[in-house]
Formats: sequence, structure tokens, C-alpha cells
Amino acid sequence: MLSRLFTIVLLALASLRVNATSLTGVIITNEATSSSAVDVVAIDQVHTTIRSALADTVGGAQNQTEETRREALKTYRELAEKEPETYLPDVAATLNDLGILDSDQNRIEKARKEFEEALKTYRELAHKEPDIYLRYVAITLNNLGILEGTPNRLEEALKIYRELVQKERETYLPYVAITLNNLGMLDSGKNRMNEARKEYAEVLKIYRDLAQKEPGTYLPYVPMALNNLGFLDTAQYRWDEARKEVSEALKIYGGLAQEDPETYLSRSDDAQ
Repeated sequence: MLSRLFTIVLLALASLRVNATSLTGVIITNEATSSSAVDVVAIDQVHTTIRSALADTVGGAQNQTEETRREALKTYRELAEKEPETYLPDVAATLNDLGILDSDQNRIEKARKEFEEALKTYRELAHKEPDIYLRYVAITLNNLGILEGTPNRLEEALKIYRELVQKERETYLPYVAITLNNLGMLDSGKNRMNEARKEYAEVLKIYRDLAQKEPGTYLPYVPMALNNLGFLDTAQYRWDEARKEVSEALKIYGGLAQEDPETYLSRSDDAQ
């Protein structure tokens, strides 16, 4: 019975229209908020987009995007030699975008170099203007952490986001949750279950708090967090806790399905 509930929850997750990929924490910076090629993430309106915007492009469209960005990088580098204060942010943003593209194509070493150069540039910019660029340091650290599968980058990103939350709680608290979730995935994958449990538990608490104020935006993330805890408890044979978490997740999805059956109900029906 429990495994069947998990299947239904996973299918519901697959059908979500929310920015589910932001839970993987791979976030792209975009050089122009007016670009029609990407969707700006609601929780940070300054030049940030999620990787699904590029992942949705296929075939020739994706190749064209990559070619355009590599040409743009060359141009921005030339311009930055003359006006670094104006164009270095564009260099870093384009490097970050290319890092996403290359990681999607499994060009890992190439992606790592692009992310690392973007990080170095953002650190230099943040040293002079932390209020503007520190967030981008954290974004790039997060991307590197996911690419490398090592916690140190994510831990530094989390530290930065916790500091930013002190100034702008509503803007950066979702990023704390995203980064904690990434750490939870890494720790659970490396059998550090106690650490993962703490991280997932804090993720759930954050999304519960956010959903109290903005249920339309954040309520779908609550069952995702419950689902992560449920799998962790199942792996540790904590059946009662897992059953409660999955049952609550299904209950939330049931409520969401009443409002939007096309998104939340059809996949679950297929599993029955």
C-alpha cells in the first residue's frame, strides 16, 4: 500500500506546473530580463531563470541558443576589456548560462570551467557591490555544487542565503529551502541520513511557513518536501512516519486537484 502511495505522489510531482526544477537548485542568470527565451523566477526578479527554460528547447532551437550565447560571450569579453564595470556582469551571466547548457549535454569539465570563471567574476563584483552581486555568487555556487556533487559549494551558498534572509526574508527564504533540499539530496545519496533528515525537515518547515502566506505559490512544494522525508523514512524502515508524510502529501494534492484537476489529477488516475 505504501509503495502505491509513493507512486501516485511521484506521478503528481511529474505533472506540476510550478518551477519544479528549482528544487534541484540549478539556476541560470540571464543577461536581459526582457528576453522572451526564458521565464523570470518569481522569487528573485533580478536576472535569474531556472534551467527548465533552456531544457525545454530542443534540436535546432537549442543549438541556436548555444551558438548565440557563445557569440555573445565573445562580444562581452571584448567590451569588458574597455568597460569592465558595465560588461563584466554580462560575461559572468553568459558563462553561467553556458555552464547550464554544457552540463545538460554532459560536457562536465567544460561546464565546470564556465561556472568557476563565472564564480570568480561574481566574487570580484560582490567585493565591490555585495548588495547587488552576492546573490549571484550564491547562485553560481549552487550550480557548481550540483555539478560536482559535493556539499562544500552548497554549504557556502546556504550561508550566503541565510545572511541575505536577514535583510530580505521574503525574497531569499525560498532559496534557503532550495539549497537545503539540494544538500539533503546529496547527504541522503551518500547515506548521511541524519544530516539529510535535518535538512529536509527545515525545507518542510520553510515551505509550510511560505504556504501560509502564499498558498498559490508555495503549497505545491509542501508535498514535495513531505515526499522527500517519506522516502528517507522508508529507507530507514520508519514506516509509520513515512505513511503519515505520504498521506499528508496525497491529501494536499487532493485539494490541489479540486482546483486544477488537469494538472494534479490525471497522472494520479493513470496510476490507479
